[in-house]
Amino acid sequence: MSPAHVLEPTYQAIKKRLMEGIWPGGFRLDTARLADELGVSTSPVRDSLNHLAGERMVDFEMGAGFHVPRLGERRLRDLFDLNLHLLLMATQREEELVASAAASDDIATRTAIRFLQLAHASGNGEIVSAIGGLNDRLAAVRHLEPNVLSAPGAELDELDRATPARASAPVIRDILTRYHEVRKIHSGAFARLRSGDHTDMSLRL
Repeated sequence: MSPAHVLEPTYQAIKKRLMEGIWPGGFRLDTARLADELGVSTSPVRDSLNHLAGERMVDFEMGAGFHVPRLGERRLRDLFDLNLHLLLMATQREEELVASAAASDDIATRTAIRFLQLAHASGNGEIVSAIGGLNDRLAAVRHLEPNVLSAPGAELDELDRATPARASAPVIRDILTRYHEVRKIHSGAFARLRSGDHTDMSLRL
């Protein structure tokens, strides 16, 4: 295992790039090239990629190495469904739904903060952990929302208005359901934007 003072920043650097979506789905993550660009040895890069594979942020195939996951339409719809089910479970405790607005101009960050707030209201650490993981896996897709949706922050604005006013749990759940249904409808567009010809693409670090 690589020393923590080298492993942690290497892991965070690679994860940040994955969440920002700078590499398309299927892009091969070459260990040696990443190590060279990040100024570290291959060991912390390999350890980081193995860790990210465990988080399902990276796919690994024996003989083919590490790749950015291909998020096709079906897989995206499944992720949206799972995220919705977890958030609906989290919003059962109506008295705990009050939360502050998520202050961020970045749609992916704002969404992650808001959903984690709702997850924490459940009092269930497993739901919090699962929502956190889905936030990471869907971050690259959420960065594409301004390119796909006419009003990407509309449902988040509704949530910001609803929770401080102690809106009923059914109102919150209706907003969350509509948020996910809109994105499921456009899952094909998201999938197409996350794919593409990556054979000659630079690491763009």
